[in-house]
Amino acid sequence: MIHIAICDDDKPTTEQLEDMILNNPIYRTEKLDVSIFYSGESFTRAIQHSCHFDLVFMDIEMEGISGVTAGHILRADCDNDRVQLVYVSSHEEYHVQLFDVRPSGFLKKPLHRASFEQKLISLIQNIKRKRQRSKPRLLPVNQKGSETLVPIRNIMYLASDRRKVILRTTDEQLEYYSTLSIEESKLPSEQFVRIHQSYLVNFFYVKQILARRMILTSGEELPISEKQAAAVKMNYLKFRGSLIE
Repeated sequence: MIHIAICDDDKPTTEQLEDMILNNPIYRTEKLDVSIFYSGESFTRAIQHSCHFDLVFMDIEMEGISGVTAGHILRADCDNDRVQLVYVSSHEEYHVQLFDVRPSGFLKKPLHRASFEQKLISLIQNIKRKRQRSKPRLLPVNQKGSETLVPIRNIMYLASDRRKVILRTTDEQLEYYSTLSIEESKLPSEQFVRIHQSYLVNFFYVKQILARRMILTSGEELPISEKQAAAVKMNYLKFRGSLIE
C-alpha cells in the first residue's frame, strides 16, 4: 500500500489531484490510499506523532501554516526523510525557500494530466526502491527455540507441508513451523513469487518457465498452478527487465 497525502486549501485542486491519482494507470497495479487536508494545520496535526505517508503533494501558499512551514515540520523528524514531498503551486519564486525541506519535485499549476501521470509513476517507483533497500537481507528462521538467520540471496524456494515450511537454500534444507503467507510477507515481493499454493520461488534461481512447471538452476522442477500461470510469467518478465535496466 502506498499512502498519499494532498494538502491544499483549494478544493478544486485537491479534487483534481485525487482524480489524477486514482485514475492513473498505476492504480491498477498498486494499492493507493489518498488522504486530503485543506490546511497546513490539519496536515501537521496528522503527522504530530508519526507520519505514515509515503508521498505528499503540498501547496505552498495557504492561510495559517504555509506549505513551506509544513514541510519544515515534516522534515524535523529524521524518520520522515523517506517521505517524497512534492510542492504544487503557480508560484515558482519559492525555490530557494524550499531547498532546506529537500523536496522531491515541483509541479506548476495549472496541472496537466499527462505530465502528472509520468511524475506519479516515477515517484511511486522511487518509493518502492527505497522500501526494497530498507528490507532486511536476512530471513530469521526459528527451529526448536533457536533462531537461524538465512541470507535471502541464498534461498531458492519455500514449500509448505501441512503446518511446516520447507526452506531450500543453495546448500541446505530447513524445516520449521510457519506458513508460506507469513514467510512471503518477510521477503521482497518482486523477487519471491507464489507459483502454487504450496510453493514460493526466488526468481534468481529460475532457469526456465514452461506451461505448467518451472525448472530451477538446480535442475529441480516445481509445478505452476493454472490459477497462477499468467501472473507468474508476467512477474518473471518484469523481474528480468529490472535486472537489465
